[in-house]
Amino acid sequence: MTLTGFLNALNVLASAVLAILSFSLLAYTLTYNFRNSVARRFVLVLLSAVIVFTGDVALDGVTSAASAERWLRFQWLGIAWTPAALYIFALAVLATTNFRIRRRNWIGIGFAILSTYFALDAIFGHQIVGDVHFAPPLNYLQAGPYFWVFAIYFAVAVLLALSNIWLARRRCLAHSNRQRMTYLLLAFAAPAIGVFPYLVAASQFREPPQAIDLVLTLSLLGNLAVGFMLLVMSYSVAYFGVLTPDRVVRYRLLRFFMRGPVVAILIIAAILVVPKVERILGLPRDVVLFGVITFVIVFSQLFLSVTKTLVDRLIYREDREEVAWLRELDRRMLATSDLRQLLENNLTAMCELLRVPAGFVAAVVGPDLMLEAVVGSDQTRTRVLEVQDWAEGIQQAQRENRRAIPYSHQGFWIWPLVDVGFDDEPRVYGVLGVLARTQTPILGQDELNLIDTMLERFTHALADRRLNSNREPSAVLLDPSQIHSPEFEAWVKEALSHYWGGPKLTRSPLIRLRVVSDAISRADDDPTKALRLVLGAAIERLRPEGKQNFTAPEWLLYNILEMRFVQGRKVREIADRLAMSESDLYRKQRVAIGQLARVLTEMEQENTGQKT
Repeated sequence: MTLTGFLNALNVLASAVLAILSFSLLAYTLTYNFRNSVARRFVLVLLSAVIVFTGDVALDGVTSAASAERWLRFQWLGIAWTPAALYIFALAVLATTNFRIRRRNWIGIGFAILSTYFALDAIFGHQIVGDVHFAPPLNYLQAGPYFWVFAIYFAVAVLLALSNIWLARRRCLAHSNRQRMTYLLLAFAAPAIGVFPYLVAASQFREPPQAIDLVLTLSLLGNLAVGFMLLVMSYSVAYFGVLTPDRVVRYRLLRFFMRGPVVAILIIAAILVVPKVERILGLPRDVVLFGVITFVIVFSQLFLSVTKTLVDRLIYREDREEVAWLRELDRRMLATSDLRQLLENNLTAMCELLRVPAGFVAAVVGPDLMLEAVVGSDQTRTRVLEVQDWAEGIQQAQRENRRAIPYSHQGFWIWPLVDVGFDDEPRVYGVLGVLARTQTPILGQDELNLIDTMLERFTHALADRRLNSNREPSAVLLDPSQIHSPEFEAWVKEALSHYWGGPKLTRSPLIRLRVVSDAISRADDDPTKALRLVLGAAIERLRPEGKQNFTAPEWLLYNILEMRFVQGRKVREIADRLAMSESDLYRKQRVAIGQLARVLTEMEQENTGQKT
């Protein structure tokens, strides 16, 4: 490959990177920040850049002057609209400082009209640009008789836009805003530098450039600088109108780039390299291409997974331990059906290992022992419920303290599921039982080793379940109370979703709670209204003392429940009011519903004279 060919290949790759980068930033802005006026106007700037850089990539593959001319004139949609888009964007930035921009808006409208005129003339006329100069790798349109008018307009519009950004920076009062505005000011000229038609301008004064290598080198350096400045510019714009913490914005932006643009850039680079590798390996291009793309996609996803912890440490330096705990909490969240399936699968494996026909797992929940999973015949559940002294059997098994060796009790082999809690004290999370195959347990060493491993699985599953529901143990009795149903928290969530009326409230199993029955007399004998009163009272129990505060951490759960379900506000509105992302709001909402379920449990137990 010659030096010219090498430089041209790098320029094509740089143009492809800029096109991907611009489009990715456009998609990110439309997805996460479209409601903000600054972001919406920034989309115009990015769209202009996408058109220009896409045209640069396409020009590398044209084979005729006519095809090159079509692409070159298409590029002028982006070139002509860049100055107007920059000025309109700068006005939106200035407006965020409460500066009156009414008169300047008229200038923006004028620039939009001029840009549209220049674009139409460049596409269909010959006053701004003329005939095509087709000499790959340098293809460009000759300057028209009035190109100098466009050049003056381009420079004036960009300088006025830059002055608006400068004025906006001067008006910033907060240090953080001034710092972000400084970044925006330094990178603001990137789109103008990247799209201005330098070869068209040069064609007015001299013959087509002879030093092609020099032109390609300058173009490559310019593209690299433009790409960096576009990133800085987008980073600054990402904060406009966003009330989430800065680190959330940084993390979201970084993860988006790693999953989207970076992968796309690697694939494009691989495609450009394939023709060379094809000749070296002697394989068909499609075979090499499929292999390379597959490797890039799979490897990039693995790389993201491996570096996730490192990224957390870089972005959440001060709170990395807390963030790690939240990640672990999210990983250990188990839905009721997931827990049941997990327990049933392991319980089935346990029964197969011990060659017994039936077994059960029960969790210690509040003052009760609740059956979580049963395998075997239909009579197994009945047989388990008929045993009245499980508490004695579990306590005796604990006293013997034989980890993998079961305790024989009422025709069952049982193992207490015990683990050390946060206070370093052993806690009983539940009990595992299988039908006894002999009165005295006789197990081989291999069986004991496998049983020990499976006991850890059962214990961790029940521990995760308790972590989700925030319910603490105190005794062990079998009682099918509704507050201990695996679906209890789901019923609470469904009832809240139809708080002001709907089938999930009117047909809710929560209506059968004793505390709801006691409230019917205060609800005009209407069970649905009584349930609403009880839910409202439970929410009020979560309300901290004092005047309502939307920023204090202790008010967070109450504010989410009160605004989301009682007031019925939209998720986006609540997220903005509480200064958090929507995904974070949904996570905190799960925690709030879990706390509300705990309060309802306490209310039900208080009603029946029980103590947790």
